[in-house]
Amino acid sequence: MKGILKIFLKYYLKYITKIVLFIHRPIIIAVAGSTNKPFVKQEIKRVLSGLGIDCRANPKNFNTEIGLPLSVLYLPSGFNSYKKWITAIINAPKIIFQKHFPKYLVLSLGSSDPGDMEYLLTIVNPRVVIITDITQRHLEGFDGIDGLFSEYIYLINTLKKRDTLIINHDIIRFDLLVKDCMAKTITYGIENKADYYASKLEKSAQGQYITVDVGGTTRQYKLERFGQHHVYSLLIGLIIKDYARQQIIKTNQEFSQSEP
Repeated sequence: MKGILKIFLKYYLKYITKIVLFIHRPIIIAVAGSTNKPFVKQEIKRVLSGLGIDCRANPKNFNTEIGLPLSVLYLPSGFNSYKKWITAIINAPKIIFQKHFPKYLVLSLGSSDPGDMEYLLTIVNPRVVIITDITQRHLEGFDGIDGLFSEYIYLINTLKKRDTLIINHDIIRFDLLVKDCMAKTITYGIENKADYYASKLEKSAQGQYITVDVGGTTRQYKLERFGQHHVYSLLIGLIIKDYARQQIIKTNQEFSQSEP
């Protein structure tokens, strides 16, 4: 019975989600990688909210075939409770008619088995893809690291010219990942020179001081938390801030041109 319910939920939530996305048309920022996704999502949400942009990040680690639709619809998981799943099933179609839907959705994409990424991309169509890193941390469902890399290569190669790839330049096999990418590519890094490059890191009792080089212009930031993963999150946040500002300018220009 549970297997039948899971299959029903998988496709029911998928097609409700596709209708919701078609009607509301949010800009989807997909965060993928072996680590650091929660901190990256948190930083992106903070940055976008600071710009006055309505955004939403998926709760917890809902990034699978059922979790991803729940994230878009912003519905709780029923886990092993049939009663709770009935509530989710009833409430899902209501999101189609929701008046206030976020301008941006920040969603995790997870891949634990071959083909996972391909299926998730039949549900969502990201305008921005962020690759945090790729490690051997989650290889249980793959024959080796090559299989995992194939999932991310598939994700990157689905991006179109109008889209944006934001990728960690410190990732091993970086060149392999971006080789056939058609999208605008923005790199960030600590170890390797990148478009957004943490050129200097200093630690004190109060936190980390980071000098960021962007196109030859340097800016300094302070983080009260320690660890390279927080530095990476900061760099991604800066890229998203610049991206969102460009989108605002573009929208305003299009609106001005459309006025009589």
